[in-house]
Amino acid sequence: MIAWIPVTLMAALAQTLRFVAQRHLKRTSLSTAGATFSRFLFSAPLVAATLLAYAALAGEPLPSPSPAFWSFVLPGALAQICATACVITLFGLRNFAVGITFKKSETILTAIVGLILLGEGVSVGGGVAIGLGVVAVIVLSGEAGRWSGRAVALGLGSGLLFAISAVCYRGAALSLGDAPLLTLSIAALILAV
Repeated sequence: MIAWIPVTLMAALAQTLRFVAQRHLKRTSLSTAGATFSRFLFSAPLVAATLLAYAALAGEPLPSPSPAFWSFVLPGALAQICATACVITLFGLRNFAVGITFKKSETILTAIVGLILLGEGVSVGGGVAIGLGVVAVIVLSGEAGRWSGRAVALGLGSGLLFAISAVCYRGAALSLGDAPLLTLSIAALILAV
């Protein structure tokens, strides 16, 4: 089996479990800011351990951040925090599913933000896939009359903010130099947390 398939499935499962835990925290004991902070508080040691373990196993020195790195990673981290707060706020709305459907616009928006910020284009096949994604978001969102303006705004806002975050993290990782991409990505992630 191709390695990215199980990795993607594990990431989707982890994201779902994380959102379930954050929803529980929001509903039972924490504010939106507290539930958002919990994501970063609990992930920081895991990401740091992953970076150190990978660097030790790969025998690669840790990359050194440059000013270009910080110009990408800081807005990326801020966008991720705000996007997470949007999603957690969605948990309290009656039409949570509509908002989460619009959050799925993240993939579409990532292609647009990547073109704007990094000048990275999309292949014809990628363009077709993005077009299908647009159709899927429209179909899954249901009748326009069911939409709450707030749920749609939070869903699209989180999608856009997660897209900005992803593209900024990519820009930050690429600015670190010529180390293996996984090392660069993990280093960018831990410095962002």
